[in-house]
Amino acid sequence: MAPEDPWVIKDAGKDIVEERQRSHAPGGGSGVPDPQREEERILQLKAVPLQQEVQEARLPERTPRGPGKPGTDSSVSDSELSSGTGMRHEARELGTGIWNRCSVWREQTQRKMPHYWALALAAPLVLLGHTVRAEDCVVDATGECEDAELSLRQLRGERLSRHLGEDQAAPTCAAYGCGEFVRNHPCQCTPQCKKFGNCCPDYQATCVKKEDAALGSDVDSPTVPEEDAAPSCASFGCSEKYVANHPCQCTAKCAKFGNCCSDFKAVCLAKEEASEAPAAPATTTTEAEVTTTSSTTAEETAAEEEDVTAEDATGETDDAWKGTVDGILHLDDDWIKQDKVAGECATAKRGDECFIAVNWAMSDGIYEHPEWWPELQAGASSFEEFQAHQHLMNATLCPQPCMVRYQQYLVPTYRSQHQYPMKGVSYGASPLKNTGVLLTDDDFMTDITGAMWDSWGRGDLDLLKSMGVNTLRMYGNDLNYSHRSFLDGAYKRDMDIIVGLSDWGFIQGPDPCDRNGYECFSQVYEAYKNNLLKGFTIRNYTMYHPALKALIISNEPDLKVHPRTSVCRAMISSLDAILQAEKDLNVTENPIAFTVTFSFAAFGKNPPGLGQMQELYHCLEHPEAPPTNYKPKNDVLTAFHQRWVHSFNTAAPGHVVEELFLDKYKKSIFWSEKMKIPLFIGEYHSVHVGAKDDLPILVGDALSPTYPFFLGYNFFEFSVRYDKGGSEKKFGMFGYGDCPLLDMNYSGQVYTIWDLVPAPDKYGYPLSVALSAAYGKGSKLPTLRKSPCMEATLGVS
Repeated sequence: MAPEDPWVIKDAGKDIVEERQRSHAPGGGSGVPDPQREEERILQLKAVPLQQEVQEARLPERTPRGPGKPGTDSSVSDSELSSGTGMRHEARELGTGIWNRCSVWREQTQRKMPHYWALALAAPLVLLGHTVRAEDCVVDATGECEDAELSLRQLRGERLSRHLGEDQAAPTCAAYGCGEFVRNHPCQCTPQCKKFGNCCPDYQATCVKKEDAALGSDVDSPTVPEEDAAPSCASFGCSEKYVANHPCQCTAKCAKFGNCCSDFKAVCLAKEEASEAPAAPATTTTEAEVTTTSSTTAEETAAEEEDVTAEDATGETDDAWKGTVDGILHLDDDWIKQDKVAGECATAKRGDECFIAVNWAMSDGIYEHPEWWPELQAGASSFEEFQAHQHLMNATLCPQPCMVRYQQYLVPTYRSQHQYPMKGVSYGASPLKNTGVLLTDDDFMTDITGAMWDSWGRGDLDLLKSMGVNTLRMYGNDLNYSHRSFLDGAYKRDMDIIVGLSDWGFIQGPDPCDRNGYECFSQVYEAYKNNLLKGFTIRNYTMYHPALKALIISNEPDLKVHPRTSVCRAMISSLDAILQAEKDLNVTENPIAFTVTFSFAAFGKNPPGLGQMQELYHCLEHPEAPPTNYKPKNDVLTAFHQRWVHSFNTAAPGHVVEELFLDKYKKSIFWSEKMKIPLFIGEYHSVHVGAKDDLPILVGDALSPTYPFFLGYNFFEFSVRYDKGGSEKKFGMFGYGDCPLLDMNYSGQVYTIWDLVPAPDKYGYPLSVALSAAYGKGSKLPTLRKSPCMEATLGVS
């Protein structure tokens, strides 16, 4: 039998990496010496002796920081990071500039290898049995060592100064001389160093005249200041070219990439306005053109100028980038601002080679070999971040992804000056059509359940967005699954997410806290810490995902917890555990609100819902006293005053809610000089009245100054719960049709995902139309996916 072709890729993810490993192992591959592999091996061998020497000379000592994050850099303090938040580099610069010295080695090897083999280099470089882990050092043919994690931080707009020994002289072109590439120099002074992002700091000042003469350029270049000068446009000069070694930029496009120097407006914009002339388009050079070509046509230049004008018209200046991190500006009407130059970013599409490789890395590879992706976290890093890693290692296979720029704030959104009413939907979209079939998992925020919510599936999020929905209240919460992709999907559609803790730790599971007098600290701590590690947080677990706005500690505990006097202990010990999990992971930014969603039941003479809220507050004031009898580890009362919002569920009509609750709440202690605690309705739908007339009532109340504390409501619910049966089948605004769109293999069971059909209210009026009208999107049926239908389905229904 002929030996298997080592270049046949059965799977563009795992098999790529495994085949690479087999070919280097003793006896691996076809057994026939391959000149191409031998040349690659020699290239790698040249790098081996340099690794230890360079690492000891130039890299700080590294120790793990936080659980489950091998290779993270604990020796680098936050003060060493700059506050820049832009995408510092365009596509060409990302491919060859961020991974500075690695570009030479990579280009040499990629010219000799198919792109499949080059993709395998996303894993650590295997140097004849010795693995150079990316978090330790990446050594190229020049012998330079680059910190992989920090290079990826540069992708997100962060900068880190180099760690040079005190006795080491700073590398300069004044010392090296200009013109020749020198393999062992840590920086270069050649005309190509800008292209590869490895110029010495004084390259412009020392060599630019020689470089301009060689290129035939008549454009004056800025002078780079001395190393101890503060970075500013006053010292750098206002340039039309991107300067790779500058910590901030003074170009016309720096506002778009979020990397302008602090005095850019004062120095450069004023200068531009003063020197603006009508006959200069053919001499304008943009950053993108510098990295791709040394000349441009008049048409291309004119198009670039139109783009800049369009940005100015939309007000997309430095101010628009404030309070955001990690990628590209998030806008209300245009959720992702992509670079205007064609081809600069493209997130991989399902089914293509890049998508398959990235998907394998996210779902399998990083769990098997976390050291291959040291700057990423399993279950927490986004698809785009994984694609960025692949792109930096092999731009041929994976393009630069369109990164998302996340909002940044220090006060929970629901406790800030909330400028828009909550127009929500309760989303618990069970795929079952029959009563009596049990769900194996009710967490519909996972990647797999994208078969329902994502655009590649049934497209529920797109549908809800078209109906004016801006909030989703979620239910199941499986700590074993990542929720990052779902939160990113919601954020891209300008949707807020309210999540809840699972009942697993309270009344289910192997050791539920109802067996321990409802002291729930340990159960909730374990569950919530896993949530934080699997998508609830970003930026190395220090910041909540900005799509996540509130956490429901428990849904209707006043009906679940017995005796009811134990509600205080259960809720306060749970809040204590949540605060402890945040503290242990150092989650400090984008704080979310906390709530307990009570029923609309009335106990004794207390108003429905409001009485339960008052009882909980009294317990928070004195948690160590009866009936709580609990000593918290954290300041739960301060957390209440700073981060709490109240919530309740109701099936009462809007005018009844006003009379029995809202009118009483505005006179309660919760809306007084002592405190201002906002309120929302977690589930709202009265099946006894016409939805067309009832739903707009509370939407109007959320906008009315009569009820300034009222945020809005979540309509109950998205789809009919056939599996629950009985009265529960009356609430969904969509039923399921007879077209099987796709099968979803989830938690050990295959489910059929059916098409949606409008469900009516008691008078036959479509609930989806009534809700869309109440939310300001007009009285018309939303567009539903109806095809293609599968010929056969393997799923249960």
